[in-house]
Amino acid sequence: MSTRGTDTKFGPAYGGPTRAPRRGVLERMVAVLALLLAVAALIVAILALTKKPPPAASPPAPTSHQGPTTDADRKLCQAIGPLMKENDDRSNAFLATGDPGSPQQDAALPKFVTDTQDWARRTQDVLDANAAPSRFLTRTLQRYVDDMQLFVASVRPGPGTKYDEAAWTDSIVAYGGPLATCQALGVQW
Repeated sequence: MSTRGTDTKFGPAYGGPTRAPRRGVLERMVAVLALLLAVAALIVAILALTKKPPPAASPPAPTSHQGPTTDADRKLCQAIGPLMKENDDRSNAFLATGDPGSPQQDAALPKFVTDTQDWARRTQDVLDANAAPSRFLTRTLQRYVDDMQLFVASVRPGPGTKYDEAAWTDSIVAYGGPLATCQALGVQW
């Protein structure tokens, strides 16, 4: 009895090759194809290295919208200095009356609201007269004036709310713009 027909290294009884040798040919073809792709990628990489990259875009030229460098900023700082000091003094005096919701602060609240609204109107007039061109100082001062108006528009007697605290905190952040800009220009309040 011959085992030739069932031998896995040989094909059917006539002795032809099985699929194993064909798989070897396919594996060699895949390896050659991979090698060709690798060589092509290497050539592309070498060509890319030999080409000079395009020149980088030059940075934009500074404009008057950058930082505290303009005469307009100095003029605005000098104009708002007394108003900012007034607002600081009024805010500090209000905070010194007690905790939110205390009888002392509740009693001081109506005057604080009307005085702040009056301050906002006068400060807005100065800002409007000095807002062109728009720049960091004018944008942050506008934000501060708006934040103070929003705070006094919603604050009520009694314990403060999370919204009151958020509005107050936001106004303090906006205050940093005029403060830093004017201090950099030597204008203090």
